Amino acid sequence: MSCSSHPPRSRFVEDLIYIVLESSDHWWPGDLVQLAQVSSAWLEPVRRRLFAMPSVHSFRASTRLARTLSSNPSLLSLVKGVELQPMPRGSAHITSQDRASLNFILAISGLQHITLGGLLSVKAERFLHRVADAHSVLSLHIDGRSMTHSLTPAECPSLEWDESIAFHFCNMETLHLTNIELAISFPSIPYQLQLSELHLDHVTITRGYITHLLHETPSLPRLRIRSIQASEVDEQVKCVLDSCAVEMFEYEADVEGPFAHNIFDNNSSSLRILRLVSFHFDFDTLNVIREHCQGLEVLIISGRKVSIPPCEWQTFIQRGHFANLRSLGLSWGTESHIHGHWSRPAVEDLLRTATLHGIHILPDGEN
Repeated sequence: MSCSSHPPRSRFVEDLIYIVLESSDHWWPGDLVQLAQVSSAWLEPVRRRLFAMPSVHSFRASTRLARTLSSNPSLLSLVKGVELQPMPRGSAHITSQDRASLNFILAISGLQHITLGGLLSVKAERFLHRVADAHSVLSLHIDGRSMTHSLTPAECPSLEWDESIAFHFCNMETLHLTNIELAISFPSIPYQLQLSELHLDHVTITRGYITHLLHETPSLPRLRIRSIQASEVDEQVKCVLDSCAVEMFEYEADVEGPFAHNIFDNNSSSLRILRLVSFHFDFDTLNVIREHCQGLEVLIISGRKVSIPPCEWQTFIQRGHFANLRSLGLSWGTESHIHGHWSRPAVEDLLRTATLHGIHILPDGEN
């Protein structure tokens, strides 16, 4: 009688654990907890992933996170950033227990990325001053989207910027403000920021100028601004472009309207990438950009209000007005009902002309 035999079970290669975890940036925390229970080999890699950027959306969750970290000090070094977006309960009042847990989390050494949202986006400067190791912070996001339907002015997302925040976060590289009111105090002493990106998304400036925030910062690699109507921030944009060497500028409006030509009154020779979304764009606008932004390498125009037909784009390319242009993004259509969406032959002619002049036309939808 022969005994049934089973093939030996394959041994799992532990190095694959890191490959599995890195295969996706969207692991659910619950899935990571289950993976941590598979075997001891999974525990440490999962912990690193789970605690790298904790995200909490309630004061109860922030209290539990603070309790977990305080009772397991070895986990503190794994935390590289936090997303704190607790929503108000019955009232907007923050209890002493809530405050204690927030203070503990914001005091973690070595935090590089911080997002404050929910109730913490209301008078956000209160919580920024509680960040103990602010010199380690590389990116800061104040996100007021979840509070946009606040019923009272006291619950309105807001930030009051002054030089104390600038000095506190002296190594910050990215500042992202979303759906908040921003009051900027005129600086009483000189400073320069180390910003590589400033992103203002539906920010209402109630006092001061963006240039007061940047102050003596000589250059800004990336500037992204989105507003309901461009006319609300055109003057702010012009001041920044006049006083700071911006390399990439993305400007988007929810409501389509005219593009303010005087934004480029001065030479913007530092500008390499320009993306305009939802503006009335005609040949006069293109000529203004050509005259003042001669170093452009990438130009992207998106929206329904572009009145330049493909034959005029061809002429513009043939004349070599942008000597350094390497990529051109277009909406593949013209505002006028006479022209409408471009025909295939017109597009093919434009593509051939662009190729001859070393310009890559970005496919429709990638603008």
